[in-house]
Amino acid sequence: MKRIERIYQYIKQHDYDNIKKQLEQNEGITATEVSDALDILRNNVSMELNELHRQGKIIKIAGRPVRYFDRQSIEEKIERLLPDDELEFENSQALLKILHHNIVQRSPFDDLIGSDASLRTQVEQAKAAVLYPPSGLHTLIVGQTGVGKTLFANLMYRYSQHAERLSSQSPFIIFNCADYYNNPQLLMSHIFGHTKGAFTGAEIEKEGLVEKADGGILFLDEIHRLPPEGQEMIFYLMDTGTFNKLGETDRRRKSNVLIIGATTEDPESSLLRTFVRRIPIVISLPSLEERTAKERVDLLKNLLSNEAHRISKPLRIEDEAAKALIGNTTFGNIGQLKSNIQLVCAQGFLNSFDKDEEILINFKTLPMNIKDGFFHFSGRRKELQEISKYLDPYTVIMPERGKQLINSDEYEPDFNLYKIIEDKASILMDQGVEDEDIKKFITMDIDVHLNSFYNKFKNTIHDRENILKIVNEDILNFTEDIQVKIEQQLGKKLNERFLLAFSLHLTSFLKRARSNKPLKYTNIENVVNDKPESYAIARELKKRNRGRVSDSSPQYGSPLFDAPH
Repeated sequence: MKRIERIYQYIKQHDYDNIKKQLEQNEGITATEVSDALDILRNNVSMELNELHRQGKIIKIAGRPVRYFDRQSIEEKIERLLPDDELEFENSQALLKILHHNIVQRSPFDDLIGSDASLRTQVEQAKAAVLYPPSGLHTLIVGQTGVGKTLFANLMYRYSQHAERLSSQSPFIIFNCADYYNNPQLLMSHIFGHTKGAFTGAEIEKEGLVEKADGGILFLDEIHRLPPEGQEMIFYLMDTGTFNKLGETDRRRKSNVLIIGATTEDPESSLLRTFVRRIPIVISLPSLEERTAKERVDLLKNLLSNEAHRISKPLRIEDEAAKALIGNTTFGNIGQLKSNIQLVCAQGFLNSFDKDEEILINFKTLPMNIKDGFFHFSGRRKELQEISKYLDPYTVIMPERGKQLINSDEYEPDFNLYKIIEDKASILMDQGVEDEDIKKFITMDIDVHLNSFYNKFKNTIHDRENILKIVNEDILNFTEDIQVKIEQQLGKKLNERFLLAFSLHLTSFLKRARSNKPLKYTNIENVVNDKPESYAIARELKKRNRGRVSDSSPQYGSPLFDAPH
C-alpha cells in the first residue's frame, strides 16, 4: 500500500461516532499523530495530507496544529454532500455549526425531488398525518403505477422517526396485496395471522403483519386487492385498535399500528365506501408528466447518480439521450424511467467493464424503443425547450461519496446487476468465447433482469436450454431441487427470477472457490439478524446438500450459509 493510502486509511478509521464532542473540544487528527502512529516523517505526512485535501478526500480545520477529518464520514453524519469549496474551515466551530444544523433540522422529505414545488402539498399532508396526536392518521396514497408511492410511504416512516413519533426500532412493514389476490384466505392470513386448524394446511399458529407492525407502520400496497371482508377487518382495526386472527371469533388482540395504503385505482370505485370514510388523509401523487421540467431532469440525474454509485464510474449522457429517457415514460412514470436507466447503464457497463473510463450514454446507442421517447416531444416544442434549459450538451454524473440508496420499491432490483454482468463475462471468457459474442449474449440477457424477462425463464424445455447456455446442468438440477425445498418450507412460490439468479450465483461462487478467491461476506451477521427464517432454511439446506454439486470443494456452502455463532 502506498504511503498516501496508508495515511488516508488511518484517517478513515478514526472514531466519528462522537464527532460533535471532538469538535467542541477542538480535537481531530494531526500530522504529528499520524507520523507517530505510522512511523512516517512528519514533513512527508504533511505533504500527503495536503494532497489528500487537494483531492477532496479530507477536511482541513485551520489552526495550530491543523486538524483533519475524513470527508465521507462527515458527509454521512450530516446526511448531505459538502461542495468542494467547503472542505477547509477557520475553526472547529464552523464545522460544528454545519453538523448541528443538519442533524437537528434536516427532514427526510428535504431530499425528495419536488418537495418544494409539485409535491409541496403532499409533503405537508404526510407530515400532518404522522404528527397528528396521539398516533397519527391512517393514510391512503393514490397514484399511477411508478409514481413513487412506496418511496413516499418510506419517507413518512422516516419522518416519523425524525420527529420522534416513532423510535429507531419501530417496525415498517411493506406488503403487496396483489401477491395473493387470487387466494383471499392466504392474503388475510398474511395480514392478520391464523390459528392452528383455521383452514386446510394451517398446521401451526401464525403471527400476522398487523401484529408484527405493532408500534409502527404497516404499508399495504395495492390495497384495492383486499377482499371486502379484509377491508372490513382493516377498518375495524382502525376504529378500535383490535383484531382477530383467522380462526378466532373474538376481537381481543390489540395493535397500535398506523396503516398506510396505496392504490392505482379510484378509491371511490375500487374500495368499500365505509372503508374510504375511515381514512382521513388521501394523498394524490402526480404522474411524471405532471411534474415540472426541472423535476423531471433532476429525477433523471438522481437515478443516473444511483447507477454511477453502484458502478463506481462516472456517467456521461448526451442531451438527446436524456430527453429520450424522459420522454419514454408513457405508462410507468418514475418506475419506467428507473428501469430504462438501469438498462442503458448496464449496456454501457458491459462495453467498458474491463476499462477504467467513464461510461458514455448517447442517443445513437440507445435501444430503439427508448429512442422513440425523443419523438414523444414532437409538437410539444415549449415543453422540450423547458427541459433543454436544465440540460447541457453532455452531462457528467460522478459517483457520490457516502451516497445512501433507499431501496424501497418494486423497480429496485434485489440483485447486483453489474456483478452479474462481470460474473457472466468471466464465465464466458473462461470458455473461450470471443469478446464480441460475449457482449452480444449478455446484451440480450440484460433484458432478462430488467424488463421482467424472468417470466420467460420458466420450466419449459426452451427456457431451460437458455439457462444451460450460462450454467452447467448439474448446477441447474441442484437449483431446481433447492427451489422446491425452499418453497415447501416458506409455504409460498418463489419469484421466477430465483432459478436463473441462484444458479448463476452458485456458478460464480464455485468458480471463485476453485481459484482460491472467495468473497468476504462482511455483513453476514446483519443477514442472520434481519432474516432469521431464511438463514435457518439456508443452514438446513447446506446440511442436506453438502457435496451434491460436482466439482464443489468441501468448503461448498460455507460462505453462503455460515456465520459466527
